[in-house]
Amino acid sequence: MKIYQQLCSFMAVLFVFPNTGSSYSCNIPVILQGTWFSRENGRNTFTELDATSMSRRGRCLAMKEEFHVNYTLIFKQDLCYTCVKFLVRTVNVLEKIETPCVDAPEDHVSIDTICHSSNSSQQLVTLFSENYVPVNCRSSLHGVWNFAYQNKFKFTGECKHPDSYIRSCEQPDSQFLKTNQRFNITYKKCTGMTGSFDGVVEYSCLGDWFLGKNHYFAVANTKESRRDEKYRCFLKNLDSDLYLGVSTTADCSTLNTVENSPERLHIKPVQPEIIEPGCRLPQNFSGNWINTANMDADIFINETHIIETWNYDNGRSSNTTYVCKEQHDSLVMMARLTIGSCQKEYVCFDFVLQHHNIVRYRKGTPMITDNFHTVCSKMQFQNQVKSKYELYLRKNPMHFDDGSNL
Repeated sequence: MKIYQQLCSFMAVLFVFPNTGSSYSCNIPVILQGTWFSRENGRNTFTELDATSMSRRGRCLAMKEEFHVNYTLIFKQDLCYTCVKFLVRTVNVLEKIETPCVDAPEDHVSIDTICHSSNSSQQLVTLFSENYVPVNCRSSLHGVWNFAYQNKFKFTGECKHPDSYIRSCEQPDSQFLKTNQRFNITYKKCTGMTGSFDGVVEYSCLGDWFLGKNHYFAVANTKESRRDEKYRCFLKNLDSDLYLGVSTTADCSTLNTVENSPERLHIKPVQPEIIEPGCRLPQNFSGNWINTANMDADIFINETHIIETWNYDNGRSSNTTYVCKEQHDSLVMMARLTIGSCQKEYVCFDFVLQHHNIVRYRKGTPMITDNFHTVCSKMQFQNQVKSKYELYLRKNPMHFDDGSNL
């Protein structure tokens, strides 16, 4: 057991020590190699890393690796030794801290001696890959929102416009609707707010990472050629999904909290589109109901729509809307729209009116096609027995006189 623990420790932290008998002594990991852009001391900076050296820092002499994401390296340029710690955030984004130039005897060069002056509280520098590979946005941002925005450097107050939208969704023409590597933000100008503007910004997603409850993701403006304007960072917090923080420079270190971000977006999920009904539900379905399959939801039904609303303890709510599209006998194909979601889906309901205060139903699997015979095929229900039917119970039961008292 002791040998196993020692082996695990060795694998978790890997040291590569100087070897004065060769022209270089450490191989820089492939994930760090390439051309990187950063803003350092107010200037645009380009950094080249190859297998053995770093621009302006010289050749690599030693390296310490931690869990394949944190790398501490010693570089030598002339008589100057520099310790640089890289934090791999995504395949497209690094962050670094480094020591000033250190002059030391060659026989005293080590990770401990050169890096001892490294300060963990030092401000991180963000590096963006110049040859970035866009990644799927789904883990960073997925859905449709209306938003209001404020920018502490341009205007006071919050610019709120009904036509300001964020849309981060799969491309309709992509196979299985899986491609989602870009998203759009549509800004609208507010009267009397200098600095607010009309414009659409398209971003490519560069990946995301977590630091505690802070969820960061980096982006590249697809229409911007100026490097300092091209790269941006966003911040969400797991305790609140009502706001997004946005950097106004190519530097993620400006985002410590969502509330104090240079730019802040106040977001509200919205329904992605309006669907026109193509059929009508029975008139005696109309009213407020309780769903035995989901007792926490309020159900409202009219002649064309079923609306499920969830009310949460924090006073917020969300809802899903079903729109009647096509009906044959007891089978009804309905379009499903969820607030904040990207695309509509189609679901087959099999309704049985049990009583004027009770509706039995079962529901098929959501599909992206709107073909009735596919959505409501027998395959949807062949594995469901009658006990699988759920119930809508009228919230305020209707009483009918059956004439027995006459």
